[in-house]
Amino acid sequence: MRRCTSTSRGWSTTDLSLCCALILLQLATPSTQDRSIESHPSAGDLARQVVHNEVDAQDQDKSLWKYRQVREEDGNIKVLEIAETKDGEMYRLLAVNGQSLSGKERQDEDRRIEKIVENPSEFQERQKNARHDAEQERKLLTMLPDAFVYQYDGTDGGRVKLKFLPNPNFRASDRESEVFHHMEGTMLVDPRQNRLAEIDGRLVTEVKFWGGLLGHLDKGGTFTVKQEDVGGGHWQMVELNVQMSGRALLFKTIAVHEKLRNSDFQPLPDRTTIEQASKFLAIQTGD
Repeated sequence: MRRCTSTSRGWSTTDLSLCCALILLQLATPSTQDRSIESHPSAGDLARQVVHNEVDAQDQDKSLWKYRQVREEDGNIKVLEIAETKDGEMYRLLAVNGQSLSGKERQDEDRRIEKIVENPSEFQERQKNARHDAEQERKLLTMLPDAFVYQYDGTDGGRVKLKFLPNPNFRASDRESEVFHHMEGTMLVDPRQNRLAEIDGRLVTEVKFWGGLLGHLDKGGTFTVKQEDVGGGHWQMVELNVQMSGRALLFKTIAVHEKLRNSDFQPLPDRTTIEQASKFLAIQTGD
């Protein structure tokens, strides 16, 4: 899934929660490709083809979008309007827990966005973390074909269904990829464009990092990611649901309970700037 920042599709949590989140975010990547599955490859080969297409899409599609996001996190429900720029994502908060912002709160949002426009270097500096996360996401994405054993499991709504189980021959290269040894689930593949439409995973055993010294993730944690063609062969994440819990560094309890729903996608001009994005967000809210 493409471009993830702490303002929209990323996480500002502990490394332990990040190890779960990173395998999810980059799967919502747009694509200009339209590949058909002309034959019936093995399940493992199909998974490899799909991952190749996702990585290809990251490299080839640089389109920018504006969309509405509903985020449920830490007991709060926030509605955001998000605009992608060539330097990162900007957002405007629209509502919290079903209540639109008051006049003062909207003014505070205006000032926050104005400060970003006035000092774009600070905004760009913050995007370095997002770029680092994207590199991690890409690395983990490319591991998927080797990390699991795949088999066909019928169809679902016209999409090809693959079941995956941990590959006993896979050797994790770092703490993040260690989670693959404890996960199983299913993938749904769009057979027309050969793209990943949905992935559902669950932890079937407890994940211990450095024998539990650096923490653990509890058995039973789940995640779901859905993406779809939002227009012209451009794929974007439309739903994310992560339910993980455990402990980080001895006794600190961690919990990643997050739901995202993205909708109302509208294309933006190529190389949209921070200043342009601020105007698009202002127009959307009637400012």
